[in-house]
Amino acid sequence: MADIQEVFCPRCKIGFAPDTAVCPICKTSLVPEEEVSEPPAPVILTDDLSSLEILRAADLDWIHHLQDKLAEADIPHRVELLDPRRTLFSVYVRPEDHARAKEIDAKVFAVEVPEAEGMPRVEELDFWSCPGCGHPLGEKDLKCRSCGLVLTGWDKG
Repeated sequence: MADIQEVFCPRCKIGFAPDTAVCPICKTSLVPEEEVSEPPAPVILTDDLSSLEILRAADLDWIHHLQDKLAEADIPHRVELLDPRRTLFSVYVRPEDHARAKEIDAKVFAVEVPEAEGMPRVEELDFWSCPGCGHPLGEKDLKCRSCGLVLTGWDKG
């Protein structure tokens, strides 16, 4: 029988297979400190919000993932609480970084919502035409004047 060197969780004191990197019980890293590479520290902007562009509004887990990727790309950003009841946060970037940040956000989106591949993005949707017949809509229309589709509760952007 081969001698297998288990790795032990310092917190749980349980042994795991040698290639286990994170304790499945308490989520403590099992990789020795010298082997762990520190993720880059995010550059947090203190710019006035009016000079920044919004990149994404999402829950905290998503925002943390996005922050990690923005930090890896050296893109300064700012996170603000958007809705305390739903714990939604917004990420802002400088206008000159918006295009690159948007590409990174698209990659994070693909990881966070893999079933959404091929779905149109909100900015690609036309909120000024009836989704039923394509007839132009007025700003206060609650019903399409052409086909009669009821638009109540539908935000036209």
